[in-house]
Amino acid sequence: MPAPRRRTLERCQFENSFYRYAFPFNCIRGVVHTLQLLVGHRVEDRDGVELGEPSRFQVGDWVRVKDAAEIRATLDSNDELRGRKFLSYHRPYSGRTYRVERVIRRRPTHAHRMEKLSRTVALEGAICDAPDGSIGCGHACSLFFVDEWLEPSRAEETEPRTFPQTARVKPYDEIAATLDAKGRLDGISFSPEMAAYAGREFPVVRQVEEAWVTLPDWKQPRAAFFILDGVRCSGQPRGGHCDRNCGLFWHQSWLEMDEPATTTLQP
Repeated sequence: MPAPRRRTLERCQFENSFYRYAFPFNCIRGVVHTLQLLVGHRVEDRDGVELGEPSRFQVGDWVRVKDAAEIRATLDSNDELRGRKFLSYHRPYSGRTYRVERVIRRRPTHAHRMEKLSRTVALEGAICDAPDGSIGCGHACSLFFVDEWLEPSRAEETEPRTFPQTARVKPYDEIAATLDAKGRLDGISFSPEMAAYAGREFPVVRQVEEAWVTLPDWKQPRAAFFILDGVRCSGQPRGGHCDRNCGLFWHQSWLEMDEPATTTLQP
């Protein structure tokens, strides 16, 4: 399989995706972002960004999210601990057991600057689509949990996850034929690391919804995109400097969708 050509300073899907700003906000945003790349992002790529302290938990460890009352006892008047807010999306995960998916030590802010995070992890399956059926931003972001909200647990306490549909990623050559000169289709980029998933089958977490595209200055999606279970950005588009752990967006034409049926994943 040929390796996809990498641009000199590749931007992540979050930065050049379909929900970026509509005219004239896109022009303003483009100028601002270009200046940030010239005076800020390149400095980060060259010198690196300070890492936060590592978590006491490691990738693969099983942990239990403490009960909501225990977590509330750790929060300040802004529902925060060490600058990390305990959101309504976190609450349905209280009292449940998960495996650590990633240790979070730095991530980009909405101002496109990297910030360090200490003693924080992402958990497998703990996303802003909560177990109680509530929907967050619409593209299955990983929720971050600080160490103080977690305790060691046993694997057998976890619950299997179910998905209504699976999809197979098409061969890379077929996907490449759909991309424009900038490596995009309908406004979303095909990141080079996505080529490694060609030919593999994954459960579909969700179709990316428009629930979060509510601001009048944002674009509407031009096609159907999906998020696949276990397929998240490694941070390579930012030189490995990002632990945001975003779900990768897959255009419908890059996938072969199976008929809807319930798929259960055992932990």
